[in-house]
Formats: sequence, structure tokens, C-alpha cells
Amino acid sequence: MFDKIAYCYFSADYEKCLSLSENFLKNHPKFALKYAMLSSFKLSLFQKSLYYAKELFELDPTSFNALMLSSSYIKNQMFEEALVLLQEFLKKDNDLKDEISLELAFLYKSTNQLKEAETIFKDLLQKDLYNLELWKHYVEIYFMHDFKKALKAHEELCSFIYDMIESLQKGLLTKKITTPIESNLQNRLSHSNKENLEILEVEDFLNAKILPQKAYLLFKLFNIPQALELFHSLEEFNQDHAQFWQNYAKVLEFSGNYQGAYNAYQKCLSLHQHATYQFDLAYLLMRMGVSENFEEGKKYYESRLFYAHNETFSAYHYNESRKAFNSSGVDAFKNKEVLVFCEQGFGDTIMYCRCLEKLCNIASKVLFAPQSAMYQMFKNQIKILNQNNSFKNLKVLKNFPTHFDYAIPICSLPLLIDIKFDEIPQLKTPIIPLKKPHNKKKKIGIFYFTPNAVNSDMARNFDFEFLFSALEGLECELISFQVGLNENLPDTIEDRAKKIETWEDTVKNLADIDCMISIDSAITHLTLALDIPTIVLLHPRFDWRWGKFEDPKSYFWSKARCFIFTEDTKANLKELVEKTLGI
Repeated sequence: MFDKIAYCYFSADYEKCLSLSENFLKNHPKFALKYAMLSSFKLSLFQKSLYYAKELFELDPTSFNALMLSSSYIKNQMFEEALVLLQEFLKKDNDLKDEISLELAFLYKSTNQLKEAETIFKDLLQKDLYNLELWKHYVEIYFMHDFKKALKAHEELCSFIYDMIESLQKGLLTKKITTPIESNLQNRLSHSNKENLEILEVEDFLNAKILPQKAYLLFKLFNIPQALELFHSLEEFNQDHAQFWQNYAKVLEFSGNYQGAYNAYQKCLSLHQHATYQFDLAYLLMRMGVSENFEEGKKYYESRLFYAHNETFSAYHYNESRKAFNSSGVDAFKNKEVLVFCEQGFGDTIMYCRCLEKLCNIASKVLFAPQSAMYQMFKNQIKILNQNNSFKNLKVLKNFPTHFDYAIPICSLPLLIDIKFDEIPQLKTPIIPLKKPHNKKKKIGIFYFTPNAVNSDMARNFDFEFLFSALEGLECELISFQVGLNENLPDTIEDRAKKIETWEDTVKNLADIDCMISIDSAITHLTLALDIPTIVLLHPRFDWRWGKFEDPKSYFWSKARCFIFTEDTKANLKELVEKTLGI
């Protein structure tokens, strides 16, 4: 039985190995627990592997069993237990000290203790300098947290690799090099001699793994020309790497080469039909502001629902709606009761709610369930509109109903009720425009930061000081609507955010605002819906909703005054405000 269990494990028949081990626990617990633990770990049965790892460690507290127990702790999100165990065994003299250190480094990295992880990786590299797999883990420590540090680490590795290749070419380096190369590389280079094979492996590692990451970091740091040049130089080495083409497409898009970006996305999707790639392509297509692109884009835009499992009211009902539309088109919803639910942010709900008008002209009843925080605002708006016989068959719900014919996510309405590009600006939002205020001294609302924009590809936030200095000298009152920040504003600025708890409060507090100056955020969409003159502050690279980089405009909000706000354009903001207010 010993041999049979071991044979099953090393033949990768983990299910049979686990079954045999579990039947062998009473007779030979130490042996059976070991293979039960290992096979359940291989099968991703991490709760079971943790149970067996604990049992085995209690019976036989070796370094290997401690390492496996810590791995099981980590897989079960028990980070503190793993940390204590690894630190304890790191102090002991054993053959697995480096392996324990590496596991500890991974633990530090996964729990965002990045300096600690960096220290360990540096120590391990001192012992195994030519382990390129180890190098890769090291340079990726700050990859999602500090792009400048990550870029510096990548440049350090690139310099090291170039020196290594030179040494290999001169025959000065005979130490074994460990590279995380795909298994087919050996076959692809089967006729090369050992020295050339080693050089080609290192070059492949550099061109397919490290330099594409460096190019992506340059992109994240908005160094578009360098990123573009590096991506272009790596094309031939990454023909089969979908993520390479996705990132390349983003840089091409940012450079204003929209056709090149489209081609790169198509290349990416030819390699892998992942929802992320489709979603990014949808953004590009809808950015273009052209009917044909919009039609293609709104189909790809449905891929967003791949990530909205928790927010999607019912995947079953959505699929039924999609099936009905594919079969009968818009007529599928004629004289039906249709539930519209919201699966994205507040801004998207406000932006897409204009699509409800067309649905109201098709369905017998539209049951609209906005996010709970927006319920009261929409309820009050619709109540007034219904008095004027507008949106008369639209009902705002606090909770999902039990009876309806179809359910559609609000951002899917352009596709499922066949809204064409040119129709969008003609549709009315179910939000009543505010009357123009008559202030002796004009009042300007400001909003400049949203947590949702942190670490995104598209920069949205601005520093208050930067905005405030641009508005200095205006004969107007400044009113901050900035929530979520504990900043000490100058006494000359009214902090109205303190009065706001709900979206209904926001509407009331906007009633006397002559002009809103805001970043791409939900309050911007609201002020535009309320017909408040709104200046949308944009970085040079902005979200698809505001159009092409070289010519920002919104087909959802034709009155939006898009302004690219930089150090160079800062002086022009005051002039735009004065023009907007007529002062």
C-alpha cells in the first residue's frame, strides 16, 4: 500500500492518492497523513489539507511539515498563524531554511508588508544570484503598489541580465541559471547547443517576461512615448501572449493611435477571449463617438457582467432577457413588466438612467431599482415627473419585486432595447433640471477627489491646492462638496459636504449653485442631469465617457464643458469659469 499511494501521488492521480491515504490513516498515520495532506493540497482542497497538515505536524513537527502547514494556513487566509510558525522555524537550524524564508517572503508580499518581503528576497538573491525566477519575484514586489520602485527594480534586473548575457557569450559564466521558461522552449530550441540554449533562455525570459512588465510600468507612470517604443520592440517575442497585446493596446490608445489599439485588442482576443480584454475593447470603441464603433462597443460592454456576480440581481433573469432580445429584438419587452437594476457605480446609474425613457415607451411597466443610497432621490424625482404625465409607467423600488417578466441591468439598456448612438442625447433623464439661481455673488461648487480613482489607469483626482490656486481671485463664493476627506479648508470656502448624508441632500444643496467644477465623478453626472453648468476637470488621459483624448466631449452630456487641467492650462480655467457664469 505504501508504494501504491506514493505511485498515485507521483503519477499525479491525486484523487486516488487521497482516497487511499484516508483509508490508511489508522494503520500508518504518519505516512498516510503526509500523502493525504499533499494530495488534498494539489486538489485545492485547502480546508482538508489544513486539517491533515495540523494532524501531521502534531505527530511529526519537522521543518517540512511546518512548511506545508504554513502553506495551508496561507491558503485558508490564516496569515497570522502562518507568520508565527514560519518565524519560529526560521530561527532553527535546518535544511529548509531558504525555503522557509521564501515562503515567509511570499507571505509578507501577500499581506502588503513589502519592505519585509524585499529584505528577504535580497538575502536569498545573495545566495542564489543567477536564479532568475527569484529575481522575477523580487522585481514584482512593488508592481501593484509603487510603480517607481517597481520600475527601478526592473531596470536593476535588466542591467544584471545584459551583463549575464555578455558573460555567457564570452564563456565566463558556467554557473547554472534558473529561469521560469515555458516547457515548449526546450523543444523549440532542441537543435541548439547548450551554451546557445542558455543564452536564448535568458533572452526569452527578458523579452517575454521582464521587459513587457517594464513597458507596462512606464505606461502606469504615464511615460507613454517610452512605453510605446518598448512595446513595439517586443512584438516579435510576444506573438502568443494575450496580456502583452492588451497592455500594448492601452498604450496605443493613450498615444491617440486608436486604430492601432483596436488591432492590438483584436490580436489579444484572437489568443484569449477573456472578459477583461473584451471590456477594455468596449471602452476603446465607445470612446470614439461614432455610431458604428458604439454598436460594436455596446456588445463587448456586456463582458463587464463577468465581474459583477455580487451586484447582478440575477444572472438567470439577465440571460433570459438576453435570449429574448436575441430572438425577438425590442419586441420581446413590448407590453411586459421589466425590472431595471443597477450593477455599477452611482455615476453610471445617473448617466444611463436616460435610457429608461425609451424602455418606458416599450414596456407596460418599468420597475426601477437604483442603489439604496439613491432610492429617495429618484423616488422624489419620479413622483414630480408623474404629475406631469412623464415617465408615467416608471416605478422606483426600494427592494426587488417578486413578480416581473424580464430583468435588465441599467448599463445593458443601450444593447437590449437597441438604443442607437444618435438617440442618446435626445433621451430625457428622469431627473428634473433645477431652476437657475439668482445669487448676487455667484456660487461655484467644487469636487476634486474620489477613492475609486486611486491606482486606476485613468488619473482623475487633483490636489485641492492646485485647484484652489487656479480659482484664486474670482469674485465668487467657493463651496466644497468634497466628501470622504478630512481636510482643513480655508475659511473662505464653505464646506457643504458636512450637510450631506444622502443623494437627496446633495440635490437640495445644489439648488443655489451657479456652476460646478468637478472631476469625473458621480456628482458631475448629477449636476449635468440637473442642468447646472458643469466644468469637468480631466487629466490628459481620461475615461471613455468623455470621448477622444484630443477632442473631449460627451455624447451622454452635450452641455458638459470638458477641460483638460494641467500646469500649462491651469491659467485658462478662471477664464472658462468667467465665461460660463457670464461675469
